Amino acid sequence: MHDMTPVKDWFIQHISWRRFWLVGVFLIVCAGIFFGALIAYGNAYTARVLPGVFIGDMAIGGLDEAALRQYLESMYAKLSDQGIGVVVKGDSGQKRMTLYPAVLADEDVLEFFDDDIQKEVNYFLSYRKKGNILVRGYQTAYSRLIPTKTHLQYVVPHEEYISDQLEAELKPLTQEPRNASLVIQSLDPLSYTMVTSSVGHVFDTSEFVVSARRAWASLKQPVILLASSVQEPAVIETDVLSLESSLPSVLSQGSLTITYTDSHTKWDRSWVIDEEHIAAWIDVQKNESGDFGFGLSASSTRAFLEQTVAAEVNKEAQNAKFSIGETGKVTEFQGSSPGIALQISATYHAINAVFLQRSGDKEGVVTSVGLVVEQTEPDIKTGEVNDLGIEEALGVGYSNFSGSPVNRVKNIRHAVVNKLNGILIQPDETFSLLNALRPLTIGGGYLPELVIKGDKIIPEVGGGLCQIGSTMFRTAMNAAMPIVERRNHSLVVRYYNDPRNDNPGTDATIYDPAPDFRFHNDTGKYMLLTTEMNEKNGDLFFTLWGTNDGRKGSYSEPVVKSWIPAGEPRVIETTDMKPGEENCQSAHSGAVASFVYTRVLPDGQEEERVFESHYRALPKICLVGVESIEEAPSSDGAEEVSPLPEVEEPILPEVEEGSPSAEASPTEPIEE
Repeated sequence: MHDMTPVKDWFIQHISWRRFWLVGVFLIVCAGIFFGALIAYGNAYTARVLPGVFIGDMAIGGLDEAALRQYLESMYAKLSDQGIGVVVKGDSGQKRMTLYPAVLADEDVLEFFDDDIQKEVNYFLSYRKKGNILVRGYQTAYSRLIPTKTHLQYVVPHEEYISDQLEAELKPLTQEPRNASLVIQSLDPLSYTMVTSSVGHVFDTSEFVVSARRAWASLKQPVILLASSVQEPAVIETDVLSLESSLPSVLSQGSLTITYTDSHTKWDRSWVIDEEHIAAWIDVQKNESGDFGFGLSASSTRAFLEQTVAAEVNKEAQNAKFSIGETGKVTEFQGSSPGIALQISATYHAINAVFLQRSGDKEGVVTSVGLVVEQTEPDIKTGEVNDLGIEEALGVGYSNFSGSPVNRVKNIRHAVVNKLNGILIQPDETFSLLNALRPLTIGGGYLPELVIKGDKIIPEVGGGLCQIGSTMFRTAMNAAMPIVERRNHSLVVRYYNDPRNDNPGTDATIYDPAPDFRFHNDTGKYMLLTTEMNEKNGDLFFTLWGTNDGRKGSYSEPVVKSWIPAGEPRVIETTDMKPGEENCQSAHSGAVASFVYTRVLPDGQEEERVFESHYRALPKICLVGVESIEEAPSSDGAEEVSPLPEVEEPILPEVEEGSPSAEASPTEPIEE
């Protein structure tokens, strides 16, 4: 064993313990300063977005809640005003167009995208801030050194609405493929000619909404490139020639009778597709086995079913309706009955299968087919009304529609008198105003008004229904009901200003299929809705009746926190109007308003909820007629979606487990 004494003596002689302790203390102090600074740096961003965070190319690092909300709202309004750019590329060159949100009949704007701004703010303020104070400090410093690109998390597109607008713009530029077919000129003697097939030029728009949403979520104006492609016809001349010899046999088998018996009235009805109809609608198609045969044109047959048959068959389910008599007793004034809806697609397939069968060698000729219908039972059936628990008024809501155009007043009257007055709301039911007012069509009793959509002026059905939404919202609050879904209008509209101080803030917008206005009946009893409408002075009153369990509801007068100027007028050129002709939509200033909704529950507990409404500014929009619109010089910056490319998602940092997905996160029903 070696003696360690010399080594120990050397350390004692050459090492200063005082220096050793000084170095140790120095290192500890430095570490304390470093970690203290790290913690302090992290704490400095407790109520702010981490440094180096970008939404797309837009820096939001360091913004607090108010600044971030204001920034997102201004960007949302800017993107809405810019619309969705579309560059259409074809054999003859390219054309640039823009899809703009529609200005509706109720002087509101239906946006292309919905976003819950408050949820976005909460997400970015908490982004990458999990863990203890030391971890958060490290994440703050890391974010400063290595910037992070992310995107909005709660953007939800109105897919059907965007697709409809796009389809309308592309229709003049689209040529559908034409199938080869036979056109029968005479039945006796049989005479016909062949229509030759031709290729089509169409646009693949399947990824359009996804691409537009991706750009919007990165705070960029969507500019989408659509390239036309050739589409071959499904039926060519040789397919028709192979069936030519069977045509006389198919036509000789006679007409087809469509039968129906009303299950409620037991009334028998029938409609005949005669030889003239068959000759006009005959169409070459593939049957279930993949062979060609003679069927009936889907568009012609469906039009017959919709215009002739459905008009006589369809019937809405009718709930029992009630009123409050002069003595205060609930009496029934409308009995219940089931609803009937013609299933047009299923009925067409049943009819078409019969005709495809006639082209084959199968024995027997089918001469009749039954309608396919769906029966719906009413929610409220006729019965004993004394047990409903309807005893007194729970709450009254008011608005005024004076100065409304004629069709708007008629729509309000139809909704108030024919749809809402006297309906019952069941215990534990979440009442949907849209469901109560549907169908929002001309056939459903509503009238159109002219509105601006893009570069066109078109009729829009249902003006005035937001008057119903706002009145219903105020009624539900005064009755102390839990509000499940409510959204303010995009614009400040005078019809919906609060009658107490004429400020915006207590309105509720509806538009089919969304947004809706909904509240929950948590009284445990039935509630009755009655309506009063005075067309002379424009007063509109709704009353909810039921059993008073001691609750009380009220809401404060709305307060406008800020006003936003409307901005410079916008001119949109259109070839749908005479050159020089002008049609304008008025300007709307934006605003931020709020009020407090207070519910006093049966046990005396008080609940307060702040409804904050953000109305965007909209400049004066004028459509001006021109002879022609100049084509776009280039498609720089457009994102091509047809033919479908492989689109790379932005490279994002790893998101903590449990954070919402940017592609799939829906907005919750409540959006204030």
